[in-house]
Amino acid sequence: MSLEFYYLSGSPFAWKVWLALEHKRIPYTLRLMSVDAGDLKTPAYRAINPHGKVPAIVHDGFVLYESSAIVEYLEEAFPQSGPPLWPADPQLRAVGRRLAAEAEGFLYPPIRQVFEQLVLRQDGPPDEAVLAKARAIAGKKMALLAESLRGPFFLGDLPTLADYAVYPLTALLVRLGTRRPDLDLAGAIPPGLADWRTRMEALPYLDATWPPHWRG
Repeated sequence: MSLEFYYLSGSPFAWKVWLALEHKRIPYTLRLMSVDAGDLKTPAYRAINPHGKVPAIVHDGFVLYESSAIVEYLEEAFPQSGPPLWPADPQLRAVGRRLAAEAEGFLYPPIRQVFEQLVLRQDGPPDEAVLAKARAIAGKKMALLAESLRGPFFLGDLPTLADYAVYPLTALLVRLGTRRPDLDLAGAIPPGLADWRTRMEALPYLDATWPPHWRG
């Protein structure tokens, strides 16, 4: 069995897949990609993901991209490896998938706006109005997500894909806050979700997935 995992340091969607791999204890080879080096634009990688994005996996010759498809594949292709990524109860699974979809569809966009203003923008200083609005929207979306916590983790006593979909986004927001401490981006995270983040960071495998360029 050979599974290659293509990853960009700090990508929240790739991080979700990395956490799923560690959760299920699936052996993998990490392929760390570099935007600056042009890795995502090479013909070899475009043959894996024609969109030139991460994450992607190659499992014994089977190529798959898009994080939601990948994590569901891992659950089905490795049923005996590690604990399941979703609970057995169909209603809880449905809630978990809803939470993952909310994270991607509603929480990611304002965080992406902050990222664009603080990291990607090259035509001038950040737009303070955009930053303020994005922070407020992200706070509201996180408060809504926090209302769905059903225990130490989103679906109860154990972490699931719902947790792995939300955590990287909150971590990215906190990381972006180090660029502009005056924005207090971490302060936008509601208390219930802040406590949940502490529990997530106590998971024994989370440190192994920490974005390499964030270390130090």
